[in-house]
Amino acid sequence: MQFVKADSKAIKNKWDELVSLNQCSVFSESVYLDATADNWSILYSDDFKSGMACPYVVKGGVKILVTPFFNRFMEWVGEPIPEEELIAALKSEFPVADLQVGRGFSLNQRIYQELYPGKLKLNQQAKRSLNKSVNFVVTNEQNIPAMMDLLQNELQNRIPGINEQTLPILEKLVGNYADKRLLQFNLSDGNNWLGGIWILETDTAVLYLKGTTNEEAKKSGGMYKLMLSAIEYAGSREKIFDFGGSNVESVRRFNLNFGAEDVVYSHISWNNAPFWWRIVKKIRDKWIKK
Repeated sequence: MQFVKADSKAIKNKWDELVSLNQCSVFSESVYLDATADNWSILYSDDFKSGMACPYVVKGGVKILVTPFFNRFMEWVGEPIPEEELIAALKSEFPVADLQVGRGFSLNQRIYQELYPGKLKLNQQAKRSLNKSVNFVVTNEQNIPAMMDLLQNELQNRIPGINEQTLPILEKLVGNYADKRLLQFNLSDGNNWLGGIWILETDTAVLYLKGTTNEEAKKSGGMYKLMLSAIEYAGSREKIFDFGGSNVESVRRFNLNFGAEDVVYSHISWNNAPFWWRIVKKIRDKWIKK
């Protein structure tokens, strides 16, 4: 196996062809990774018919394999190989890792939720919330600046991972897909825009990316109405609806209210960095917590 840095259009195009051929997740696409990862390379099999995108950061001269914000996981693309061989190859390149992984790994430590076409099943909580939202209207106009302002006002520093450092990443991500496969569902009451959600459509799935409404609309079932509209859109396209997570129990329960099912994925980590690097990191982590 060998690593190839994703530093040219030709390399990225070749990788995207492999991802598309194997119907892998949007998280493996070069456009997605270019928006979310500081750096990324590709671990290829010897015949270049299989591989894995490897996002990483460099701190103190040490390469760290990471899961970027707004990515769920990385996955092995193509013909499977032994998990031990794959991890050994990753360790040879990255002294430190903190990575969520999907296809190609066997550990079941994390969950997200999916809903297959025809499997929508609203529970009583969902029905009550949707009954409250009958006066709201859902439309499909795209307005990225308005959504970014609302996300900043409603979610920043209240939702893990949403802050002044990560919001520009999200803005770049949706901008990269704005002209292809990004859809925005908007909630309104008369002439009042109350919020919206973003979804990304792939060949096999519709992924919920991010969204919110103002507080009053939330209390009146606004997020339920938006999510139901997105789920119905996915169903009309005969595609899986991917809720995007979550391991947060309150979010998981919200997703399950639509009849979603849990899907497992994994987390791998190691720290083989030099002793001095680990000491500096420990001191830095303690200082940050204070």
